[in-house]
Amino acid sequence: MICKQALGSDCYKCCRYCDKKHNCDDACDICDGTDICEDMINESEMTELQVMQSAIPDALEEITSITIEKKKLEEKEKMMREKLLAAMEKNNIKKFENEFVSFTYIAPTTRNSVDSKKLKEKHPDIYDECLKTSKVSASVKIAVK
Repeated sequence: MICKQALGSDCYKCCRYCDKKHNCDDACDICDGTDICEDMINESEMTELQVMQSAIPDALEEITSITIEKKKLEEKEKMMREKLLAAMEKNNIKKFENEFVSFTYIAPTTRNSVDSKKLKEKHPDIYDECLKTSKVSASVKIAVK
């Protein structure tokens, strides 16, 4: 059982069972009695978000903040790269550097690749013969809304 009031805080269990409840500013006063607190929730009834908030509240908040900041920085980097590209093309500069980074102009080109969907449709036997299977490690995908 987990206290609904604890979800999203640094707490991870009902105040009734917490050894820090006497010194906690967020302690639930209902949980001092012997009756079952109406704010209790079975872990099986918790949403995925509630489970994660109770399991790792500090990490969840920090990774959210970092992910949002990273997205903003990537957007800013993209705009700066576009300005840099335009300036390098305008001034016919192929490469320059400062004490921290090197900047190199890469001219437009073409790239050849195999259309795997088309190959699979027209030549499934060749597609299967050339198909390569690789192990992919578990990971967490985080998307900024």
